[in-house]
Amino acid sequence: MDAPVRRRIASNFAFLSVAELICRTTSVLVMLYLAKTLGVESYGRIEFAFNVVFWLVLLLRDSSDYIVTRELSRHPRLISPLVDHVLAYKSMFALVLFTGLTFVGSLTLRESTDRTIMALYGLMLFTAAIGLDYVYRGTERMGLVAVSLCVRTGIYAIGVYSLLGGTPRVDAVPVGLAGGASGATAVLMYNATRVVWVPIWLTIGEFSGIAIVWASYLRGYRMPRPRLGLRFLSIIVQRGRKVCLMQLSQAMINVADFLVVGFLSSWADIGRYGAPHRLSTALLTFGLILQQAAFPTLARLWRQTACAGREALDSLVEVLVTGLLPIAVGCTVLSDSLVHLFLNTDYKGAGFLLAVGIWRAPLLILAYLYQTTLIALNREAVGVRALTTAALGIWPLVALLRWCFGLAGASVGVLLVGLALVLIGYASLAREGRQPAWHHHLGRPIVGCLAMVPVCLSLQQYDVRLAILGGAVTYIAVWLALGGMGHTRSWRAILGTPARS
Repeated sequence: MDAPVRRRIASNFAFLSVAELICRTTSVLVMLYLAKTLGVESYGRIEFAFNVVFWLVLLLRDSSDYIVTRELSRHPRLISPLVDHVLAYKSMFALVLFTGLTFVGSLTLRESTDRTIMALYGLMLFTAAIGLDYVYRGTERMGLVAVSLCVRTGIYAIGVYSLLGGTPRVDAVPVGLAGGASGATAVLMYNATRVVWVPIWLTIGEFSGIAIVWASYLRGYRMPRPRLGLRFLSIIVQRGRKVCLMQLSQAMINVADFLVVGFLSSWADIGRYGAPHRLSTALLTFGLILQQAAFPTLARLWRQTACAGREALDSLVEVLVTGLLPIAVGCTVLSDSLVHLFLNTDYKGAGFLLAVGIWRAPLLILAYLYQTTLIALNREAVGVRALTTAALGIWPLVALLRWCFGLAGASVGVLLVGLALVLIGYASLAREGRQPAWHHHLGRPIVGCLAMVPVCLSLQQYDVRLAILGGAVTYIAVWLALGGMGHTRSWRAILGTPARS
């Protein structure tokens, strides 16, 4: 890659990395706050509603954004007409999804509070429909997207904290206090009237961040004129049907285990499964931003030479493995201590769920990176069959393992599907002669993790935060001692440092 390309990837990755680090950290803190404040059952209710709607949001967003981003990266002059059609298509689709969500919710949810929470979370469908992030991702102007993401999360966090500060947990009220059962009922009503504001604040934050992007768009382009044309839909279907199918399959894989657990479990079990699931999902989301930042550049590089594209893929794989492997190992080793630190006794057993479920992040990130590369190469048909098969097969697999082995079985089902997709994706790239060089990527991270584990185990008896710090320092020191920064092309490619001749 030449210097301008490296600098572009580096700046985009830096903007989105900082923004996602802030957003994911804030989201995790809000999740932990909600879990402690509301109790395991109430938290299970809102987590289930959020994941159902989040799956629909992924269906709405990924049905067009990826293919539109690719086209904008190649044809920037099409921005205004594409926005006109995308807004109309996504708004119509959002209305259909929201109508179906409220109808199904009215039939399946017994309590009015649950139906209200589901409908309020459903408002995120409309924020996703009118968002214009794809314009700035496609034209590789990630700074504005980063600011917008931080504003959305910040407003949501402030709203939740101001709303629920001092709210007592329902299951924390001892029987016999505050009038016995009537006191517990009073606290339940107290929580219920405030829980419905959690999705409201989420929607307010989303609209605020989207407004920033709209203000910038209107300064540079004309006011959108939404129009739904059959020709646009036919083009999207013709050029992007396989891409959309791949993205929708990924969305199904991401949330399948939680939805299966949600339909087969009590609210308490949903809450216990939901807390570690949200932690692993946050890591998964953070890992995917590297692909979002690099995708437009990959799409152009694959049109030039195979060598340039292979070098970019090698860079991405090594960065992901170097960063994700120690996090997964550390969470596995310290899982019980982490749950004890951040949650309460209601979440007993969540430590084991975290130790198992955290591995979904590296496996799925690598699997999706291979599919993203195939999209950039215009070889999406190579992997679409594997993804759709996985998306359809994961539901019965997770349900079977959940029934046989409990909550941990659901996580194991996702790991099996993720491992299979990694192997299939690598084989697909190998057939094209563009597979990454794995022997360049695993040595230093594995040695660093082996050195990190005993340090974490010895320090966690004093304080888990000390164990985290000690493990991180040990891993980085070993990685640097093995030449992790000075002898790889990958870090020069990502950080924009020119290679020495």
